[in-house]
Amino acid sequence: MTPSNAYELLGELSRAIDDSLELEPMLQRFLAEMVRLLDASGAAVLESPVSTPPEQPPLVCLHPEALPRNPLYGAFWDDWSPSSLETALAERPLGLPILNAGEMGHVLAARLPGFGLLILVRPATAGEPTSDLQQGLALVAMMLAQAARGARRRTELKHGIESAYRARNQRLADIGHEIRVPVKDILELSELTLHTSLEQTQRHYLDLIRSATARLLGQIDELLDFARIETGQMTIEQIPFNPSVLVADLIDALTTNAGRQGHEIHYERLDALPTHSQGDPGRIRQVLTTLWNAALVFGQDDKLRVQARRLTSEDPSLDWIQFSILGFRRPLTELQRLIDPAATTEAVQAPAFSHSGLRLTTCARLVERLGGRMWIETQDSGSLHLMLPLIRLDSSEAAPRPLASWPGRRALLVDDQTIARRTLAYWFKHWGFEVQEASTGRQALDLAQGQGFDVYVFDSTLPEFDGFELAARLRAERPTERSALLMLASIGQRGDAQRCREVGIDAFLTKPASPRELRELLTRLLMPLDASRQARPLLTRHTLVEYRQRLRILLVESGLLHQKLASTLLQEWGHETLIVNSGGLAIEQFRSEAYDLVFLDLYLPDVDGIEVARAMRRLEEPGARRTPIIGLSTLGLDSERERCLEFGLDAHIVKPLNPTILEELIQRFVRHGDDPLE
Repeated sequence: MTPSNAYELLGELSRAIDDSLELEPMLQRFLAEMVRLLDASGAAVLESPVSTPPEQPPLVCLHPEALPRNPLYGAFWDDWSPSSLETALAERPLGLPILNAGEMGHVLAARLPGFGLLILVRPATAGEPTSDLQQGLALVAMMLAQAARGARRRTELKHGIESAYRARNQRLADIGHEIRVPVKDILELSELTLHTSLEQTQRHYLDLIRSATARLLGQIDELLDFARIETGQMTIEQIPFNPSVLVADLIDALTTNAGRQGHEIHYERLDALPTHSQGDPGRIRQVLTTLWNAALVFGQDDKLRVQARRLTSEDPSLDWIQFSILGFRRPLTELQRLIDPAATTEAVQAPAFSHSGLRLTTCARLVERLGGRMWIETQDSGSLHLMLPLIRLDSSEAAPRPLASWPGRRALLVDDQTIARRTLAYWFKHWGFEVQEASTGRQALDLAQGQGFDVYVFDSTLPEFDGFELAARLRAERPTERSALLMLASIGQRGDAQRCREVGIDAFLTKPASPRELRELLTRLLMPLDASRQARPLLTRHTLVEYRQRLRILLVESGLLHQKLASTLLQEWGHETLIVNSGGLAIEQFRSEAYDLVFLDLYLPDVDGIEVARAMRRLEEPGARRTPIIGLSTLGLDSERERCLEFGLDAHIVKPLNPTILEELIQRFVRHGDDPLE
């Protein structure tokens, strides 16, 4: 190798030092180029413990990774230790490397000032390194050391910033929990007061207080979710659920909310969705709701459409589902910036970052944690797509709550509000009905003339004539038809029940009616008829409560406010509830009495609620029915849910108790084989 060649090679090698890269990738790239350019069989960079950050091992970079098995490399370390080698190199003039020569080849060791050691292994066939090469290698080593020290400083600075960022988010989470407690108390007191006798104005004002408090609590929870993701505390549940039911329920809720804001949802289910899956339904619902709310901000109201489809999967254990929202305004640069997981930190720091931006940023991180991906297409009017994997379960493995089904039955839905009518049509079709729609009483009568229906569902206020007159005419014009009449009243008034009985209406509900209430009514209304049909009382929400099975529930709760709200709700639903405020009393009651369900405060004054649950499980006889135990706490952390499941509880619910979630849990864990409603 001539001197000019040596200088050219070392110049090319110096260009492999890229200080724009992180430390280890930069060193690996340099070593690969060093081995290639200098005809070497291996090279290494060994960081000195002195330059290593606290509580971290010194960095070791090898190329190739099998270098320790090279005989030349092993023989070199038989003669040297890292400390003695560093001392010897520090004494070398002009920073020249140390050369170990032998019959098999040569090993050069150069000092990386302030960082560590550089080792080069060359076989005998490459020839002995010239003095020019050795001197040039010393200069290159100084450049490499400077770049390595800079990369190390940048890494330490980055880790310091990330640590401060995590600490800030942890503090945010702590403050959020502190704020959440009194806000939940306000919500719980509002809920409790609404179950008392109130004047109409008082009820209206209290509804506004409850609604505003619920929104505030939701915003606090969103901030906490973001903090949990940033601090690594967010975990994803894996529980059995029915995606088809989840999406149907979600579309119903979104339709109602969108209607209140003057928007309309156009939903297209392109494929049959899975019915038996495992995943985190709560987080999936949160993601889809966030994306739809973003669509209302970034989309064109008259063109927004939601699509759901099931994708083919090569993995037999997974189902992939895709949700698409079509009809976004362009340009989509801001939306893209918010949903790009790689850019969320910069997005949060942007001056224009808003609360909706925080939601989308959290949503992007959640999608990552769920194993899916999100992307935007800018063709046509712009669209947002989301793909999520779900673990596929056999029907024998999962027990999602089934929907009632009436295939072949016919229903006529009468409402002059398009959104309300289409929402009803969606549910009735979902339950197997053949559906016809009408917007006026006159249209309904015309449709009824040509064909019979099993059930008529109509609003109390209709154009031309109201729902009461429609019912009277249906009974008068079709006296032999054994159909059921269900009125959904926009506004309930005194005397409605008597008027319903007079004109032959079978069931009466005020809007909004939940899908569960509709299923319960339809189950009762469409039971096989007998001669006593005319004597059956009018079905209302109150009679549905009476039909539900009365459960014996043990409520273990130390807070008086939580006791009052829970017992009020449970008694309103017709359940027998015993309240105790300590773990000792709870265990005694569980030992002496049988209960259908236990709600257990995890933070009792005398003992950890987990210990109470474990004691209850020990009291259960082998082979006997397992009593569902649901943990209660004010912490909405995933770790709380994991702790419950790990120690024998069946679920976890956050206080203050949400009536809808509480009732759903009761239906989920208690099976009633004798009750046709279930």
